[in-house]
Amino acid sequence: MQREVIGYSKMAQELIEQQLTTSPFFFASPSNTLFGAGVAQEFHQPIPFADLANQATTMLQAAKKDDADNPLLFGIVPFSDDNPTRFVIPEKLYVSSSTRGNQPRPNMVSQAKLISSPSGQQYRQGVEDLLEMFATTGLSKAVLSRAVEVATHEDIPLQNLLNNLLAINSRGYTFAANTQDGAKLMGASPELLVAKKGSHLISNPLAGSRPRSESEALNEASRLSLLNTQKDLHEHGLVVEEVERVLSRYCHNLYTPMVPSVIETQTMLHLSTVLEGQVSDPHLNVLQIAADLHPTPAVCGYPREDAYQAIRKIEQFDRGYFTGMVGWCDARGNGEWVVTIRCAEVQKRQMKVYAGAGIVNESVPQSELDETGAKMGTILSAAGIQLNDLLTA
Repeated sequence: MQREVIGYSKMAQELIEQQLTTSPFFFASPSNTLFGAGVAQEFHQPIPFADLANQATTMLQAAKKDDADNPLLFGIVPFSDDNPTRFVIPEKLYVSSSTRGNQPRPNMVSQAKLISSPSGQQYRQGVEDLLEMFATTGLSKAVLSRAVEVATHEDIPLQNLLNNLLAINSRGYTFAANTQDGAKLMGASPELLVAKKGSHLISNPLAGSRPRSESEALNEASRLSLLNTQKDLHEHGLVVEEVERVLSRYCHNLYTPMVPSVIETQTMLHLSTVLEGQVSDPHLNVLQIAADLHPTPAVCGYPREDAYQAIRKIEQFDRGYFTGMVGWCDARGNGEWVVTIRCAEVQKRQMKVYAGAGIVNESVPQSELDETGAKMGTILSAAGIQLNDLLTA
């Protein structure tokens, strides 16, 4: 696999502008940007999550030209292993520093309409159903999601959409990946599932959220509320405890802050905890740890299997890659995998947008519906689509 380091201007002005539609993947972290060109190897089929790391390692070893070579594999992994995982090793990898200095593009879509959307009442009823389960079963948390399909009168310019996602997600992870059906999976995830650099391991689970306001006074009130509301602290604690349990199997010197902090995106405020440690086996592929973590209580629930069964019963759609994971790993086991949220499947004149909210015993159905609408706003606003009132009705 060829690898070339380029300037961020060339990345933004040439590759994204001219080759994004044909590129198998684009992935930007806060510090660097990866752009794949061509496909040297590809894997696309259902696979148990426990086998992901072995499959990736087999492909990466086959791609090595010599012992010192360090090829990179990009992947999108679904929420359920009944759906296909997609791995790609590109023919050429372009790498640059952050491309996030670009200015947002003007709104691209002047007219759009909902063509498929469950009613707000359906979602609120799903929350009520979960609250009943909490009272009668051992289920403590479940993440209830919904999907909205939007049709536009004009073509959706992928380059502009990606540029806007980069501009509004400067501290997160932005991605664009080809799917098998010809759509682009595009999004701006704030949530790092796990990253490994040498022996250093880091995870940043998020749970407990508030919509962000244009008023800084209201945002400050929301920050204080997140840090002082038992419902949000309980929801966040379930996620952190599970991530800590999994990481402790692979790490020594694992550090977990005792209390969360608050981070914010353009549309949301989240409770956040950063866990860090040193892996006991530095040769371990980060994808093995990611697969063990996935899906965390932040996107599924707790206990995991009980939450998964509740989701299958209540949700009336297939999540596909939503609430899966997206990222990369190399032949030395390094890599970054993020939770596939704040995303949409984008076609020429259509978008399927996803969002979910963590439901616990203290949840209020309308508040959870409002939260999903605010989360959908991340990618809809990047595309210039304003449907806020319709998303929370």
